Amino acid sequence: MARRFYRQCVKCGKIHDVNKHIRNCDCSPEGLLPFYYPEVNWDNYPDPRYGDSVWRFHEILPLFNMENAIELGIKKFPLIRCQIIAEEFGLSEVYVKLDSMQPTETFKDREAFMTLSRLKEMGYKELVGASTGDSGISHCRGAAISKMVLHMFVPNNARQRWEELYSRMIASDGSYDYSFVQIHYSGTTFDEAIANAYAFANKMGLPLEYWFYNQMRIEGMKTLCLEVLEDLGRIPDWYVQGLGSGTGIFSFWKGCMEVFNKSPNLGGIQPAGCAPMVLASRGLVEGTVGKRVVSNLDTYVIGIGIPKIFESYPHLCRIGVKFEDVFEGGKKTELKEFPRLLELFHADGIPRGKAGLESLAALAGVEKLAKKGMIRPDQTVVIGCTGRLRLDVPELQAEMEG
Repeated sequence: MARRFYRQCVKCGKIHDVNKHIRNCDCSPEGLLPFYYPEVNWDNYPDPRYGDSVWRFHEILPLFNMENAIELGIKKFPLIRCQIIAEEFGLSEVYVKLDSMQPTETFKDREAFMTLSRLKEMGYKELVGASTGDSGISHCRGAAISKMVLHMFVPNNARQRWEELYSRMIASDGSYDYSFVQIHYSGTTFDEAIANAYAFANKMGLPLEYWFYNQMRIEGMKTLCLEVLEDLGRIPDWYVQGLGSGTGIFSFWKGCMEVFNKSPNLGGIQPAGCAPMVLASRGLVEGTVGKRVVSNLDTYVIGIGIPKIFESYPHLCRIGVKFEDVFEGGKKTELKEFPRLLELFHADGIPRGKAGLESLAALAGVEKLAKKGMIRPDQTVVIGCTGRLRLDVPELQAEMEG
């Protein structure tokens, strides 16, 4: 019987056992192992039996038996057509994909449902993670619902922020059993927390759930793209999103390729106060894996303000991501631009508090790409609004309270 899905290295072509937790091929650091689906029943896609649940896309998700599907309450929120933004930027068709309406108010819930479901099917009852915020919160909630033990490593420099987010989630989701979540405050920085999580996972023989090379995340995040395609009935000309490690942009590309075998233009936006991938794309720094290229962070957009080039960078280049920076001038420019960009979102129906700083960067990126003529007036643009406004910037306090 043919396999319904398999994993194959993009570098050397080796096919790997889908029932083993393998983060990347041993051929090289760039040995990404995406999932492939050789026998899709497109007559059953999307499957109407699952209503609005992301599991209606199960034909191109990596699960053999739907009895192992974990439901985290992720729902589809239709695209919002933004006529005011379009007029302001000289464009004809602009949409926002609003994912801050999900259970933990970010698109990270999409990563959690797939990772936990796949690991459950593989027979795991425990896993390890590392986070300073949204991704970890989503996986903690998923662990509480699925009753899988999660060891979450959090750096001490993010402890206060984490405790606030975690307490807020428990207060709103008190019916779930959070005793399955074990928090480890470990190391000072995020890099140290990741290293400690990796060592712990190896010692305990547990899978490490962490960012781009966990292709289960890519598959889960892909459902955002599948919803966009469902609403448009075609691929957009552009998909633009704030860029951290690139999981969201890569997954959007993968969804388009699987459904239409065609890629849109992809805009990866970083704040100028921390834009390592943008600098690398301009040849201003060497694109060495893991090299720290920003020593001074001058941005409030900490969700994507990550001061190094990730291993994902070559893969983002491979799929043709257009890298662009915004808010030249750092925090001072950001404080001037945030209110204007927020009001543009609100004028087109985005609720107050539901457009995060990463989404403001994406919106500013669309404006800049349009001014540069890269986005043409006749092209369709989708902006990823990936999470709520959460950062405690005093100048935006009224917006957050609203």
